[in-house]
Amino acid sequence: MKPLNLAEGVYLVETHYLGQEGIASCYLIEDNGQLAIVETNTNHAVPFLLEAVKDLGCEPEQVKYVILTHIHLDHAGGAGLLMQHLPNAQLVVHARGRKHMIDPEKLIEGVKAVYGEEKYRELYGEILPIDKNRVLAVSWPEGNDSGNTSPVATTVNTLALGNRTLELFDSPGHAKHHMFVFDHFTRSVFSGDAFGISYPRFTYGNFRLAFPSTSPVQFDPTEALNTYQKVMELEPSRVLLTHYGSIEDVTGIHNQLKEWIDFSVATAEKRYGEGYREKELYPMLYKDIEERFDRVFRAVRGSGPTAEEKEFLFLDADLNAQGLAHYINKANTSS
Repeated sequence: MKPLNLAEGVYLVETHYLGQEGIASCYLIEDNGQLAIVETNTNHAVPFLLEAVKDLGCEPEQVKYVILTHIHLDHAGGAGLLMQHLPNAQLVVHARGRKHMIDPEKLIEGVKAVYGEEKYRELYGEILPIDKNRVLAVSWPEGNDSGNTSPVATTVNTLALGNRTLELFDSPGHAKHHMFVFDHFTRSVFSGDAFGISYPRFTYGNFRLAFPSTSPVQFDPTEALNTYQKVMELEPSRVLLTHYGSIEDVTGIHNQLKEWIDFSVATAEKRYGEGYREKELYPMLYKDIEERFDRVFRAVRGSGPTAEEKEFLFLDADLNAQGLAHYINKANTSS
């Protein structure tokens, strides 16, 4: 699949994540012969990214930056392998994620603990370390960096690419190590998971389903709402989601995200207040999320999600339920 031109010098690259289309995307930005790649997905996506560079009539040597919105492996798992093919590129990452890109052992251990060795290799291949001298760790001035105090971080949070400026914004809520990218030239926000999830297949007339990613373990509803507002204040022409593609109805998506956050917090508090704990809490929250999907689908098209659609949404519903369970347990046990 050829790169999809979304705006002047901005292209979507399909990653075929989990062997499917329309789940996870990466982006190329080209200006005056310089390239930036936003997100890498997993090692399996690296050939598609390199092919996309060639499809634009460019060479790997022209890639100046590989930018990660955060270090979750569906966004960053292929970074080490990709950087081996890009001799002149710097990896740009939130300062909180820097050490894990240089030494990914803890990331690898965490995945193996959940999925096992065989599944880890099937999903991600081998996650490779990146030379620390090629990693640009981004931070923000004191008081605007979610508490990051990394001595290796730079407070320079703009990047020059050709004649355009890419600005990086601290964006907690989904994860503390999250940032989004704003291309001043096209007024496009590359949001990672900081402005929700919205798959094109769930579009009905003028309505396109959107919901936040509340996955474990750093979901913070207040920070998520603040990040959404930060995006809105930029008045972007479009928001480019990793999951998935271009959003032009930014206000409509924002309204859906706020409603989902309100629902998520209220539901988690309700179930916790009813006495659900540990192994009982997660399945109740999963059931609540499924029921909300059902209500939204019926409201916009008159019928609930099909079995195939439920299967497509399973991973998101599962991770969101896990994240809400972790959030409400932490909120009620921390002092």
